[in-house]
Amino acid sequence: MLVLLVASAAVATAARRDFVGSTTCATCHPAIAASWRATPHARSTASLGPRPAARCLACHGTGDAPAGRAYFAEVGCEACHGAGAHYAADDLMRDRPLALALGLVDLTVPATRAAVCARCHNPAATTRLRPLDLSRPVHPSSAPAPGS
Repeated sequence: MLVLLVASAAVATAARRDFVGSTTCATCHPAIAASWRATPHARSTASLGPRPAARCLACHGTGDAPAGRAYFAEVGCEACHGAGAHYAADDLMRDRPLALALGLVDLTVPATRAAVCARCHNPAATTRLRPLDLSRPVHPSSAPAPGS
């Protein structure tokens, strides 16, 4: 239990060095990355113009948002799964309990998924969002992650 508390505290104070970017994730998860590229999350900044405001990137970017900076102008892997520097190495990802203990956010748990999605998908954030349907898969055509 203590490890999980430490890991969640690390996520809350993540810095740029804690994020590896969706390109890194795609090297081991190409099918999931291809599926993600076809989603609105991958194109989340397309309508924001060349210099989006920081308040927009809180939901349209990936980083320490909504509390801090966005480091990537996309809703990438780490926007939902947590900053990956501590768990992204292939040998760590193959050990699911260890990856989870090191900060990987398990979105297969409905309550966790609802909480993660609700950070941006809530009526207070915007009125232009599609209704959130947690029963739909996020990566509809993706294969299971290695080690899952």
